[in-house]
Amino acid sequence: MGELRKIPNVGKRTEQGLMAMGYTTAESLKGKTGEELYEEECRLRGYEIDRCQLYLYRAVEYYIHTENPDPEKCKWWFWKDAFVEPSPCGAVCAECGRFPGQCAGCRKIRGKVFWTQYLDWDCCAVYACCVKEKGRENCGGCEHLPCERFIKDPTVSDEQNEAGLCRMLENLERAAKKKKI
Repeated sequence: MGELRKIPNVGKRTEQGLMAMGYTTAESLKGKTGEELYEEECRLRGYEIDRCQLYLYRAVEYYIHTENPDPEKCKWWFWKDAFVEPSPCGAVCAECGRFPGQCAGCRKIRGKVFWTQYLDWDCCAVYACCVKEKGRENCGGCEHLPCERFIKDPTVSDEQNEAGLCRMLENLERAAKKKKI
């Protein structure tokens, strides 16, 4: 068994694919995204391969680029689009420290986020507006963004809230541009 097989989710076939693309060590994968690896393998094979391979490569990216990767988060199914694409507010579930152990992801829990308990709410106001009222995937492209529904997370500092809001808005902007293409 080669070094690549020591990476979670990398079996014999994936190892062969990676080696055919010129990756022979975990170190050789540094700097590569899951999307880049997936596209590279599709080009190598001459057709679009199953998207599950993309999810696997995203998990490999997480493992390779994270100093102390969470073994639970290394499972490929936690890197499906629903957990990587921006949630209604723009947060990315896969990037959250509470995912997957303490939170299954906004779409799966239908906006019943942990912090709503501090506000005595049944559901996140952004989720309720975006998904329940407007039937949208996320707030990307909404003319009212960010609106008063984007409130402070009471469990983190003001600086963390500001940084988080900036990341969420950037994610929503990218999602809106991607949808237009």
